Amino acid sequence: MSKKRTYIILIIAVLSFFIVMFLLFGLDNIKRGKYATILVVGDNTIWTYSNNNWSNVVEYTKIKNLNWKNYKVYLNNEYFGKYQLWHDDKWYAFDKDKKAVILDGELLAYNSNYNIDVKGVNESPISDRTYVNYVLQDNDLSPSSETTSEFLVSFDYDNDGVEEDFYVISNVFPIGFEPEMSFSIVFMVKNDKIYYIYNDVSKNRDTNGCKPYFTSFLDADNDGMYEFVLSCGRYSISEPIDMLYKFDHDEFKILISNQ
Repeated sequence: MSKKRTYIILIIAVLSFFIVMFLLFGLDNIKRGKYATILVVGDNTIWTYSNNNWSNVVEYTKIKNLNWKNYKVYLNNEYFGKYQLWHDDKWYAFDKDKKAVILDGELLAYNSNYNIDVKGVNESPISDRTYVNYVLQDNDLSPSSETTSEFLVSFDYDNDGVEEDFYVISNVFPIGFEPEMSFSIVFMVKNDKIYYIYNDVSKNRDTNGCKPYFTSFLDADNDGMYEFVLSCGRYSISEPIDMLYKFDHDEFKILISNQ
């Protein structure tokens, strides 16, 4: 076989490889790069998604540009309808005739060029504390530590047909007891493996710390995998911390936060 023929075969093989990779991944990235959305969480968190990137919207002039758009509105993770939203100190909703509609519940809304699958969150008491005790000990905390919040959420976040358990344990803002250490820990268990999501342990000062809770599970970027909004309430501060999480490379990462 001549060198020229060998080079031609190699070039064809390389080109074929790149064509296959482009068809497998490139087209999907190009398609996803055209996705654009405005995601509203509560009254004070606005995120936009464009060109595969998430951004915070905090400036008044930019928020003003989002007024009077049509949003798909969810209250307490239940679909409420399509309404125009307008923001001042909070979000206000109006129907197509510009009549005001009362928003009674936890608000999640989006304006997007694709459909976002939104799922509810069902909290359950923790009946088996095996993983809780392990996590407490792993953080140099006593398994008998009192808590102010302790529950789990079961959800099939990766669409494999099996629900994963998401645990939330916290002792912040105690009443009737004074722990030495303040903690708020969120983790997931899959195939007996523990994946930390949120982990804050510090010296207790009664009003420090942040109490976490799940706001919503949703496929925010339309990739077939669910992300979730984890919120965290702070003492005497009305605005919670909102964080959008994604599972990536065997760990949970924050895509964007309102802080």
